[in-house]
Amino acid sequence: MRVAGVVKSAVIASLYAAFVILLAPISFLEFQVRVADALLLLPFLDYFGVYGVVGLTVGCAIGNIASPFGVVDVVFGSLANLVASLVAWAIGRASKRLPALITAALAESIVVSLIVGYFVLHLFGGVEFLVAFIGVLVGSLVAIGVLGTSLIVFLMKGLKIH
Repeated sequence: MRVAGVVKSAVIASLYAAFVILLAPISFLEFQVRVADALLLLPFLDYFGVYGVVGLTVGCAIGNIASPFGVVDVVFGSLANLVASLVAWAIGRASKRLPALITAALAESIVVSLIVGYFVLHLFGGVEFLVAFIGVLVGSLVAIGVLGTSLIVFLMKGLKIH
């Protein structure tokens, strides 16, 4: 990794962890809006790419230390972020158009909802899977779909980052 890439990863990890910890009351449990997940689309942009994937995975692990689910959320939450951000990175490499961005946001929302809903909330939290999946999905659509997509559009159009 180049120094600039390490810095990007570190900044993203720090931001993600800080958002999760500062907004802990809405970042965990079966109905959540994890505002930090708005950052999950950053790997869609070439400027962040795989460095964004690393930062989002590490940031989730750090932020989830505050989770009431403990190490389970650290492991499976980080896995969810790893898979979701890799999906955004792959879609972004293929196209930077708005339909691709929306596809990435939807795909990430589903990935996060399946992994967190099943492993963290259902298996270890005792929440019915459908309730857990829908609870995480609604929050993910807000965080990733609305906030994250808006962030990426701003970065691409306003700051000319691609």
